[in-house]
Amino acid sequence: MEVTILGLGGAGLGGIFGEVSDADGVAAVDKALELGMNWLDTSPYYFEAERRMGLALRGVPRNRYYLSSKVGTHRERYLDYSADSTYWSVENSLRTLGTDYLDICLIHDPLPRHLEQALGPGGSLEALLDLKQQGVIKAIGIGMQSHELIRQAIDTGQLDMALTVNDYTLLRQSVLSGVCDYAEPHGVGVVNGAALAMGLLSGRDPRSIGTFRWTPPKEEVDAAIQVYEWCKRRKINILASALQFSLSQPRLSCTLIGACSAKEVEECWSAATTPIDPEVWHELSRLLEEIRL
Repeated sequence: MEVTILGLGGAGLGGIFGEVSDADGVAAVDKALELGMNWLDTSPYYFEAERRMGLALRGVPRNRYYLSSKVGTHRERYLDYSADSTYWSVENSLRTLGTDYLDICLIHDPLPRHLEQALGPGGSLEALLDLKQQGVIKAIGIGMQSHELIRQAIDTGQLDMALTVNDYTLLRQSVLSGVCDYAEPHGVGVVNGAALAMGLLSGRDPRSIGTFRWTPPKEEVDAAIQVYEWCKRRKINILASALQFSLSQPRLSCTLIGACSAKEVEECWSAATTPIDPEVWHELSRLLEEIRL
């Protein structure tokens, strides 16, 4: 798959980070496609994300984009990684998204005991391999934060890609040693999710980030405040710095943004494509060494 280096993730437009209207969610997808992003990633866990993506994609030629969703975290069968639940979840996602196949289907956020079920006999992987053989899905992935569990999944020899979360940002770069070093010899692509540290590097004051659904860890907020204040003093666009930091890493196949409106998509696109003085990166690198989590 030749995915664009910047793609649209569904957590934001689904409402994970705050309330989003159908109109704004659909407009975010429309704008991403208009700007040339060709990968849309979602999950039934992200509240209304699949439904809104489905609305936006009506009438759009299927060969214009790659589409991925996830299994194991549907709210009606939460943390059920059985083959039966996987078949049910994929069928539900296809219907909601209005498509007859997924380019990628990921095992989503299993805990250690759930990963054993997912990878074992009668589990999610068994069902996904069958669906791949049928052509219902084209590729198999895993999406989660634990590097150890990602490596265990890679050991099956059946994964095509891994989606990591919040592990390659201005605050933390642990994905390179924790996942990339292991994935690359196995031919597994690595994708960066949450390059903005779940909104802490979006340009807003990190102390204002958080909702009743999610509260950022204090250590991440503290580190983000240092970056925020540093950029503010030097009149540097923190959103541009955060996105371009991820996009410039050649070991990552794609960076997913969690924009929830056309305006946010455009802001991310502009930030990703606005040149930054090389001297800024030199100075910023020293700060990152001091605050790295």
